[in-house]
Amino acid sequence: MVTSAAEDIGLAPEWMKWETQAGTRPVLSGDIPNMRQQMDGLSQLLKDQWNDFHPLDGGVSTIDLVTPCGLDVRVYQPEDSKGKAVPIGAFYHCGGYCIGGIQVEDTLVRNLCKLSQTVIASIQYRHAPEYPAPTALDDCVRATKWVASNAASWGADPNKLYTMGPSAGAALSISVPLRLHDEGGDSAGLVKGVISLSPCEVHPDHIPEKFKGMHTSAENSAGRLPVIDIESMRTFYSTYTVPLDDKYTFAIYYPKLQVLPPVYIVSAEFDPLRDDAYVFEKLVKEAGGKITHKTYKGLPHVFWLFPLPQSLQFFEDTAKAIKGLF
Repeated sequence: MVTSAAEDIGLAPEWMKWETQAGTRPVLSGDIPNMRQQMDGLSQLLKDQWNDFHPLDGGVSTIDLVTPCGLDVRVYQPEDSKGKAVPIGAFYHCGGYCIGGIQVEDTLVRNLCKLSQTVIASIQYRHAPEYPAPTALDDCVRATKWVASNAASWGADPNKLYTMGPSAGAALSISVPLRLHDEGGDSAGLVKGVISLSPCEVHPDHIPEKFKGMHTSAENSAGRLPVIDIESMRTFYSTYTVPLDDKYTFAIYYPKLQVLPPVYIVSAEFDPLRDDAYVFEKLVKEAGGKITHKTYKGLPHVFWLFPLPQSLQFFEDTAKAIKGLF
Protein backbone atom coordinates (compact mmCIF):
# COMPACT_ATOMS: atom_id res chain seq x y z
CA MET A 1 0.00 0.00 0.00
CA VAL A 2 1.41 3.33 -1.05
CA THR A 3 1.49 6.02 1.58
CA SER A 4 0.89 9.20 -0.37
CA ALA A 5 1.84 12.63 0.88
CA ALA A 6 -1.01 13.91 3.06
CA GLU A 7 -1.77 16.80 0.73
CA ASP A 8 -4.40 19.23 2.01
CA ILE A 9 -7.08 18.77 -0.64
CA GLY A 10 -10.06 19.59 1.57
CA LEU A 11 -10.70 16.26 3.23
CA ALA A 12 -12.88 16.36 6.34
CA PRO A 13 -11.07 17.06 9.63
CA GLU A 14 -12.27 13.72 11.02
CA TRP A 15 -10.63 11.90 8.11
CA MET A 16 -7.41 13.88 8.49
CA LYS A 17 -7.37 12.99 12.19
CA TRP A 18 -7.59 9.30 11.25
CA GLU A 19 -4.67 9.70 8.83
CA THR A 20 -2.60 11.47 11.47
CA GLN A 21 -3.23 8.77 14.06
CA ALA A 22 -2.58 5.99 11.54
CA GLY A 23 0.51 7.73 10.19
CA THR A 24 -0.57 7.10 6.61
CA ARG A 25 -2.83 8.02 3.74
CA PRO A 26 -3.67 4.53 2.46
CA VAL A 27 -3.92 3.94 -1.28
CA LEU A 28 -4.32 0.45 -2.73
CA SER A 29 -1.47 0.03 -5.18
CA GLY A 30 0.72 -2.44 -7.05
CA ASP A 31 -0.46 -5.72 -8.51
CA ILE A 32 -3.42 -7.78 -7.28
CA PRO A 33 -1.43 -10.04 -4.88
CA ASN A 34 -0.02 -6.92 -3.22
CA MET A 35 -3.44 -5.29 -3.05
CA ARG A 36 -4.88 -8.40 -1.41
CA GLN A 37 -2.22 -8.24 1.28
CA GLN A 38 -2.86 -4.52 1.74
CA MET A 39 -6.60 -5.05 2.07
CA ASP A 40 -6.14 -7.85 4.60
CA GLY A 41 -3.88 -5.67 6.73
CA LEU A 42 -6.16 -2.65 6.52
CA SER A 43 -9.21 -4.77 7.29
CA GLN A 44 -7.66 -6.12 10.50
CA LEU A 45 -6.62 -2.63 11.58
CA LEU A 46 -10.10 -1.26 11.00
CA LYS A 47 -11.75 -4.18 12.79
CA ASP A 48 -9.71 -3.43 15.91
CA GLN A 49 -10.46 0.30 15.64
CA TRP A 50 -14.20 -0.28 15.24
CA ASN A 51 -14.24 -2.45 18.36
CA ASP A 52 -12.98 0.57 20.30
CA PHE A 53 -14.93 3.25 18.44
CA HIS A 54 -18.41 1.76 18.09
CA PRO A 55 -18.78 -1.83 19.32
CA LEU A 56 -21.98 -3.43 18.08
CA ASP A 57 -23.34 -5.36 21.04
CA GLY A 58 -26.03 -7.82 20.06
CA GLY A 59 -29.03 -7.29 17.86
CA VAL A 60 -27.74 -9.39 14.94
CA SER A 61 -27.18 -13.12 14.51
CA THR A 62 -25.31 -14.74 11.62
CA ILE A 63 -25.27 -18.05 9.79
CA ASP A 64 -22.41 -19.06 7.47
CA LEU A 65 -23.63 -21.15 4.53
CA VAL A 66 -22.45 -22.43 1.16
CA THR A 67 -24.58 -22.22 -1.99
CA PRO A 68 -25.05 -25.27 -4.24
CA CYS A 69 -22.49 -23.74 -6.64
CA GLY A 70 -19.91 -23.48 -3.84
CA LEU A 71 -20.06 -19.79 -2.87
CA ASP A 72 -19.74 -18.74 0.77
CA VAL A 73 -22.65 -16.68 2.07
CA ARG A 74 -23.07 -15.09 5.49
CA VAL A 75 -26.68 -14.42 6.42
CA TYR A 76 -27.29 -11.60 8.92
CA GLN A 77 -30.60 -11.67 10.80
CA PRO A 78 -31.92 -8.85 13.01
CA GLU A 79 -32.86 -10.44 16.31
CA ASP A 80 -35.71 -7.99 16.92
CA SER A 81 -37.48 -9.13 13.76
CA LYS A 82 -37.90 -12.80 14.64
CA GLY A 83 -41.31 -14.02 13.56
CA LYS A 84 -41.73 -11.29 10.94
CA ALA A 85 -41.37 -11.58 7.17
CA VAL A 86 -38.88 -8.74 6.68
CA PRO A 87 -37.18 -7.56 3.46
CA ILE A 88 -33.96 -9.26 2.42
CA GLY A 89 -30.86 -7.83 0.76
CA ALA A 90 -28.34 -9.60 -1.44
CA PHE A 91 -25.01 -7.91 -0.65
CA TYR A 92 -21.96 -7.94 -2.94
CA HIS A 93 -18.59 -6.87 -1.50
CA CYS A 94 -16.18 -4.20 -2.71
CA GLY A 95 -12.70 -4.82 -4.16
CA GLY A 96 -12.62 -4.11 -7.89
CA TYR A 97 -13.74 -7.68 -8.71
CA CYS A 98 -10.30 -8.84 -7.53
CA ILE A 99 -9.93 -8.45 -3.75
CA GLY A 100 -12.01 -8.17 -0.58
CA GLY A 101 -14.71 -10.40 0.82
CA ILE A 102 -17.34 -11.05 3.43
CA GLN A 103 -15.08 -10.35 6.40
CA VAL A 104 -13.98 -6.94 5.10
CA GLU A 105 -17.61 -5.78 5.01
CA ASP A 106 -18.72 -7.35 8.31
CA THR A 107 -19.01 -4.11 10.31
CA LEU A 108 -20.94 -2.40 7.53
CA VAL A 109 -23.39 -5.24 7.02
CA ARG A 110 -23.98 -5.80 10.74
CA ASN A 111 -24.84 -2.15 11.26
CA LEU A 112 -27.14 -2.01 8.25
CA CYS A 113 -28.87 -5.23 9.26
CA LYS A 114 -29.57 -3.92 12.76
CA LEU A 115 -30.62 -0.43 11.74
CA SER A 116 -32.76 -1.41 8.73
CA GLN A 117 -34.25 -4.49 10.42
CA THR A 118 -33.79 -6.51 7.24
CA VAL A 119 -32.07 -9.83 6.62
CA ILE A 120 -28.89 -9.41 4.56
CA ALA A 121 -27.08 -12.22 2.72
CA SER A 122 -23.44 -11.27 2.05
CA ILE A 123 -22.11 -13.16 -0.97
CA GLN A 124 -18.47 -14.12 -1.55
CA TYR A 125 -18.22 -14.07 -5.33
CA ARG A 126 -15.05 -15.31 -7.04
CA HIS A 127 -12.24 -12.95 -8.01
CA ALA A 128 -10.11 -12.15 -11.03
CA PRO A 129 -7.50 -12.94 -12.24
CA GLU A 130 -8.29 -16.53 -11.26
CA TYR A 131 -11.88 -16.03 -12.40
CA PRO A 132 -12.12 -13.18 -14.96
CA ALA A 133 -15.23 -11.47 -16.29
CA PRO A 134 -18.07 -12.22 -16.24
CA THR A 135 -17.56 -14.63 -13.31
CA ALA A 136 -18.38 -12.09 -10.58
CA LEU A 137 -21.69 -11.22 -12.23
CA ASP A 138 -22.53 -14.85 -12.98
CA ASP A 139 -21.82 -15.79 -9.36
CA CYS A 140 -23.95 -12.97 -7.98
CA VAL A 141 -26.88 -13.71 -10.29
CA ARG A 142 -26.92 -17.38 -9.28
CA ALA A 143 -26.44 -16.58 -5.60
CA THR A 144 -29.18 -13.94 -5.63
CA LYS A 145 -31.67 -16.46 -7.00
CA TRP A 146 -30.58 -18.88 -4.27
CA VAL A 147 -31.03 -16.16 -1.63
CA ALA A 148 -34.55 -15.47 -2.88
CA SER A 149 -35.47 -19.16 -2.84
CA ASN A 150 -34.24 -19.54 0.75
CA ALA A 151 -35.43 -16.20 2.14
CA ALA A 152 -38.43 -17.59 3.98
CA SER A 153 -36.25 -20.00 5.97
CA TRP A 154 -34.39 -16.97 7.37
CA GLY A 155 -37.56 -15.09 8.28
CA ALA A 156 -37.54 -12.88 5.20
CA ASP A 157 -40.00 -12.12 2.41
CA PRO A 158 -38.63 -13.11 -1.04
CA ASN A 159 -41.02 -10.61 -2.59
CA LYS A 160 -39.09 -7.82 -0.86
CA LEU A 161 -35.62 -8.51 -2.23
CA TYR A 162 -33.12 -5.71 -2.81
CA THR A 163 -29.52 -5.71 -4.04
CA MET A 164 -26.76 -3.76 -2.34
CA GLY A 165 -23.01 -3.29 -2.37
CA PRO A 166 -20.12 -0.80 -2.37
CA SER A 167 -17.76 0.01 -5.27
CA ALA A 168 -17.56 -3.07 -7.53
CA GLY A 169 -20.34 -4.50 -5.38
CA ALA A 170 -22.34 -1.34 -6.09
CA ALA A 171 -21.92 -1.94 -9.83
CA LEU A 172 -23.05 -5.53 -9.27
CA SER A 173 -26.09 -4.29 -7.33
CA ILE A 174 -27.12 -2.61 -10.60
CA SER A 175 -25.99 -5.25 -13.10
CA VAL A 176 -27.65 -8.17 -11.30
CA PRO A 177 -31.23 -6.85 -11.72
CA LEU A 178 -30.41 -5.90 -15.32
CA ARG A 179 -29.22 -9.43 -16.09
CA LEU A 180 -32.24 -10.89 -14.33
CA HIS A 181 -34.52 -8.65 -16.39
CA ASP A 182 -32.87 -9.84 -19.58
CA GLU A 183 -33.29 -13.47 -18.54
CA GLY A 184 -37.04 -12.87 -18.38
CA GLY A 185 -39.61 -15.13 -16.78
CA ASP A 186 -39.82 -15.25 -13.01
CA SER A 187 -36.34 -13.69 -12.73
CA ALA A 188 -37.32 -10.43 -14.41
CA GLY A 189 -39.00 -8.80 -11.43
CA LEU A 190 -37.12 -10.56 -8.66
CA VAL A 191 -35.29 -7.45 -7.39
CA LYS A 192 -37.50 -4.69 -5.96
CA GLY A 193 -34.84 -2.09 -5.11
CA VAL A 194 -31.15 -1.19 -5.42
CA ILE A 195 -28.79 0.30 -2.83
CA SER A 196 -25.67 1.26 -4.80
CA LEU A 197 -22.84 2.66 -2.68
CA SER A 198 -20.24 4.50 -4.82
CA PRO A 199 -20.52 2.34 -7.94
CA CYS A 200 -17.84 2.02 -10.61
CA GLU A 201 -19.79 2.67 -13.82
CA VAL A 202 -17.33 4.54 -16.07
CA HIS A 203 -13.90 3.27 -17.16
CA PRO A 204 -11.50 6.21 -16.56
CA ASP A 205 -9.92 5.68 -19.98
CA HIS A 206 -13.21 5.27 -21.83
CA ILE A 207 -15.41 8.17 -20.76
CA PRO A 208 -18.11 8.81 -23.38
CA GLU A 209 -17.48 12.10 -25.18
CA LYS A 210 -20.76 13.63 -24.04
CA PHE A 211 -19.83 13.11 -20.38
CA LYS A 212 -16.21 14.25 -20.41
CA GLY A 213 -17.22 17.69 -19.19
CA MET A 214 -19.01 16.34 -16.12
CA HIS A 215 -16.73 13.39 -15.31
CA THR A 216 -13.54 14.83 -13.82
CA SER A 217 -13.21 12.99 -10.50
CA ALA A 218 -10.59 10.51 -11.72
CA GLU A 219 -8.37 13.17 -13.29
CA ASN A 220 -5.12 13.81 -11.43
CA SER A 221 -6.19 11.43 -8.65
CA ALA A 222 -3.02 9.30 -8.75
CA GLY A 223 -1.23 9.55 -5.42
CA ARG A 224 -3.62 12.20 -4.11
CA LEU A 225 -6.86 10.54 -3.07
CA PRO A 226 -7.12 8.03 -0.22
CA VAL A 227 -8.05 4.35 -0.62
CA ILE A 228 -8.09 4.15 -4.45
CA ASP A 229 -6.99 6.32 -7.34
CA ILE A 230 -7.08 6.08 -11.13
CA GLU A 231 -4.16 3.62 -11.17
CA SER A 232 -5.97 1.32 -8.74
CA MET A 233 -8.98 1.27 -11.03
CA ARG A 234 -6.88 0.60 -14.12
CA THR A 235 -5.34 -2.40 -12.38
CA PHE A 236 -8.73 -3.77 -11.35
CA TYR A 237 -10.30 -3.41 -14.78
CA SER A 238 -7.32 -4.81 -16.70
CA THR A 239 -7.28 -7.80 -14.34
CA TYR A 240 -11.02 -8.42 -14.63
CA THR A 241 -10.56 -8.31 -18.45
CA VAL A 242 -13.91 -6.77 -19.21
CA PRO A 243 -14.76 -4.95 -22.46
CA LEU A 244 -14.75 -1.20 -21.93
CA ASP A 245 -18.34 -0.88 -23.14
CA ASP A 246 -19.81 -3.97 -21.48
CA LYS A 247 -23.44 -3.10 -20.76
CA TYR A 248 -23.55 -4.92 -17.43
CA THR A 249 -20.18 -3.99 -15.91
CA PHE A 250 -20.65 -0.41 -17.09
CA ALA A 251 -24.41 0.03 -16.94
CA ILE A 252 -24.17 3.48 -18.55
CA TYR A 253 -24.20 1.46 -21.80
CA TYR A 254 -27.33 -0.48 -20.93
CA PRO A 255 -30.04 0.70 -23.36
CA LYS A 256 -33.12 0.50 -21.09
CA LEU A 257 -32.23 1.76 -17.63
CA GLN A 258 -35.91 2.44 -16.91
CA VAL A 259 -36.33 -1.28 -16.25
CA LEU A 260 -34.39 -0.95 -13.00
CA PRO A 261 -36.33 -0.91 -9.74
CA PRO A 262 -35.94 2.23 -7.58
CA VAL A 263 -32.25 3.04 -7.01
CA TYR A 264 -30.56 4.75 -4.07
CA ILE A 265 -27.04 5.76 -5.03
CA VAL A 266 -24.21 7.18 -2.91
CA SER A 267 -21.10 9.15 -3.83
CA ALA A 268 -18.23 10.79 -1.92
CA GLU A 269 -16.47 14.05 -2.80
CA PHE A 270 -12.89 12.75 -2.83
CA ASP A 271 -13.51 9.51 -4.68
CA PRO A 272 -12.30 8.89 -8.26
CA LEU A 273 -15.68 7.20 -8.77
CA ARG A 274 -17.66 10.24 -7.60
CA ASP A 275 -18.75 11.29 -11.08
CA ASP A 276 -19.68 7.75 -12.07
CA ALA A 277 -22.67 8.25 -9.77
CA TYR A 278 -23.60 11.58 -11.33
CA VAL A 279 -23.40 10.21 -14.89
CA PHE A 280 -25.45 7.16 -13.95
CA GLU A 281 -28.03 9.28 -12.13
CA LYS A 282 -28.43 11.49 -15.20
CA LEU A 283 -28.95 8.52 -17.51
CA VAL A 284 -31.50 6.84 -15.24
CA LYS A 285 -33.50 10.05 -14.97
CA GLU A 286 -33.35 10.59 -18.74
CA ALA A 287 -34.67 7.04 -19.21
CA GLY A 288 -37.58 7.73 -16.88
CA GLY A 289 -36.31 5.60 -14.00
CA LYS A 290 -36.46 6.38 -10.30
CA ILE A 291 -33.20 7.25 -8.56
CA THR A 292 -32.17 9.11 -5.39
CA HIS A 293 -28.59 10.35 -4.98
CA LYS A 294 -26.89 11.09 -1.64
CA THR A 295 -23.37 12.57 -1.67
CA TYR A 296 -20.95 13.00 1.24
CA LYS A 297 -18.64 16.01 1.33
CA GLY A 298 -15.01 15.87 2.39
CA LEU A 299 -14.73 12.10 2.33
CA PRO A 300 -13.01 9.42 0.18
CA HIS A 301 -14.02 6.13 -1.40
CA VAL A 302 -15.73 3.66 1.00
CA PHE A 303 -15.14 6.03 3.93
CA TRP A 304 -17.76 4.09 5.91
CA LEU A 305 -15.29 1.23 6.42
CA PHE A 306 -13.34 3.60 8.67
CA PRO A 307 -14.30 4.51 12.26
CA LEU A 308 -15.54 8.05 11.68
CA PRO A 309 -18.58 9.98 12.95
CA GLN A 310 -19.65 10.35 9.32
CA SER A 311 -19.67 6.56 8.99
CA LEU A 312 -22.28 6.32 11.74
CA GLN A 313 -24.40 8.90 9.93
CA PHE A 314 -23.91 6.94 6.71
CA PHE A 315 -25.24 3.79 8.43
CA GLU A 316 -28.34 5.71 9.53
CA ASP A 317 -28.89 7.28 6.11
CA THR A 318 -28.49 3.99 4.25
CA ALA A 319 -30.73 2.07 6.63
CA LYS A 320 -33.40 4.73 6.11
CA ALA A 321 -33.00 4.34 2.34
CA ILE A 322 -33.41 0.56 2.63
CA LYS A 323 -36.61 1.01 4.64
CA GLY A 324 -37.80 3.52 2.05
CA LEU A 325 -37.71 0.86 -0.67
CA PHE A 326 -40.64 -0.91 0.98
